[in-house]
Amino acid sequence: MGAALVPLALLASPAMLDRLRSRIAPRLPIAASLLLLAPVTAVLWMALVSLAGRHFLTAYHHVGLAAFAQSFALLLLTLATLSLLALAARLVAPRVPAQRPLPTVLGVSAAVGLALALATAAHGVYWGNPDGTFTRAAFLLSGFGVLKKPELDLTPVLQLGVIGALSLALMLPLRRFAVPAFALAVVLGVAALGFDATRFERSPVVVDIDARPTLPRAVLRLLRKRTDADRDGFARHFGGGDCDDRSASINPGATDLPGNRIDEDCSGSDAVAPPRRARPVEAPPSPSAPALPRIDNLILVTVDTLRWDLHYAGNPHPISPRLDELAARSVVFDHAYAISSYTGRAIGPLMTGRYPTECPRDAQHFTRYLAGNVFLAERLKQAGFRTAGAASHFYFEPRFGLTQGIDTWDMSAQPSGEQETRFADHRVADRAIALMQESARADGRFMLWAHFFDPHKQYVDHPELPLFGRGERAKYFREVMFTDAQVGRLLDALAALPGDVAQHTAVVVTADHGEAFAEHGMSWHGVELWEELVRVPLIVYVPGMASRRVDVARSQIDLAPTLLGLLGLERPAEEAPDAMSGESLLGDLRGETVAARPIYLELPEGPYNSLRRGVIEGGWKLLERGVGRFELYHLTEDPGERTNLATTRPADLARMRAVYEGVRGGLHPVAARE
Repeated sequence: MGAALVPLALLASPAMLDRLRSRIAPRLPIAASLLLLAPVTAVLWMALVSLAGRHFLTAYHHVGLAAFAQSFALLLLTLATLSLLALAARLVAPRVPAQRPLPTVLGVSAAVGLALALATAAHGVYWGNPDGTFTRAAFLLSGFGVLKKPELDLTPVLQLGVIGALSLALMLPLRRFAVPAFALAVVLGVAALGFDATRFERSPVVVDIDARPTLPRAVLRLLRKRTDADRDGFARHFGGGDCDDRSASINPGATDLPGNRIDEDCSGSDAVAPPRRARPVEAPPSPSAPALPRIDNLILVTVDTLRWDLHYAGNPHPISPRLDELAARSVVFDHAYAISSYTGRAIGPLMTGRYPTECPRDAQHFTRYLAGNVFLAERLKQAGFRTAGAASHFYFEPRFGLTQGIDTWDMSAQPSGEQETRFADHRVADRAIALMQESARADGRFMLWAHFFDPHKQYVDHPELPLFGRGERAKYFREVMFTDAQVGRLLDALAALPGDVAQHTAVVVTADHGEAFAEHGMSWHGVELWEELVRVPLIVYVPGMASRRVDVARSQIDLAPTLLGLLGLERPAEEAPDAMSGESLLGDLRGETVAARPIYLELPEGPYNSLRRGVIEGGWKLLERGVGRFELYHLTEDPGERTNLATTRPADLARMRAVYEGVRGGLHPVAARE
């Protein structure tokens, strides 16, 4: 608030208000009319522009022609709207009581105008569709339906409006004391700014501000950027956490080199070198454990935004009948964790076997993975596999780098218009089945990857499916059921392949991340690392292998090396440039007792999220929610992560921080390309 008070005090100074008053007074009737009518006119203009844009973007196949038509329509609509506003203002002006005090006339006109505009827009929001398509009830205002989208957070706009309105309102009763009030506002603003700079990091509210896309977070990020002296991305003040703002190699995001007596990551102490743990050599199966069958082919199914709690995992609603059937004959990892909580930070690492910050990438929201990565498909292609895949969301277009190594990548299931409000998984299944059949007819081994997107918001209704409950979760369940049926179609097509192809094809089903339904006061995903966001299904079907449930917590970082081993291929050496960070899960597949390993979670800072990291070990979970701000949860006793034990269990906090620093010390991070 301190950062906001200073500019507002300057803008609303007495001299500025006096100049405005002297210019408006002679034209009071027309000014009041414009204040009354302009808000509603602006709402109508936005509605018409929205409808015109949707029309021209879909009416022409030629992009240039569509852009020209839309630009011409925008010009005509703007001229027509301004003409209508001018005409209406002249008709209303004679009815304005010019003898009334100027502030009263303008204030009442503006208040009524804003109320009418808000009511008009609210009508469109209420009756419109979230994708902005035309509805009879909303009529011309249908475009405002997009404001229903929960991810479209307008809180910063509302907060700025409230601050501005309160600032101007306070100037009216303080008219006699304008100069002292102005001076007091400046003094309070500067004092608050100074307090925030030096004390803000100690406040627990900084975590909530960092987590939500509000105006305070935008101001906070700007202040940190402007006060970052060494330009390493972390500031010393305003809760930035940089303990040495003169050295770019020392900041909370740096890797702390153990034993050099320098606290590079600002954790409070130098890292202690963990005992070197040699990578376990994949041992042959014990006499009591069955050997792995011969696996020639791989079908990898990833489902966007699929939570772990499917019907086979305890959900009382039968939302996943086909996956339940697959799980009954597979190895199921009951405590599997995604690497991150957002597709752009999860799928690439899953396919490379490296954590997000270890992957050459850019810093954009839709992360682009660069050619320096080596994806699973590339390794299989080098081994002679035919590689193919299908998806429907634009993020899976080859330009984002996720399809490196795939010979045939099919995006024909991609819907037109708003992708998140169209269901497409039936078409993904169609294309995946066709690619699988084509691969099976050819000689040699193959890998097929199918990414199903429909469980991702926005939820599209499927009235032919049962509805379990009400609200967003019920809609989500329907989407999961629809996608489950499409995965089932792919499994049926696999079973129907001629010969013994199905008997030598492994099937893996997992998700990129989960989804929140207000368990921690938030919806969506990609901003935190709560259990509902990072626990995912992991089903591994290997023909001829006994089904079992693995209760030990495992990470998707282990999936790529596991699949290489399952297919009889060697993983790269630990010292190789393309080394993987995960370990093989073949021992779990064979039913052997394999020790647990720490589960590391990582959500690097992005345009719409703050830094989040965490580690899970022995039923405990440590979260770093913001720079140097740790929370501790005992998942065994508190699976919902309700009680933060960071202050009441200092010994456990210290132990988990040592585990956390040990894992981070073994990473090989690379800077994201801007």
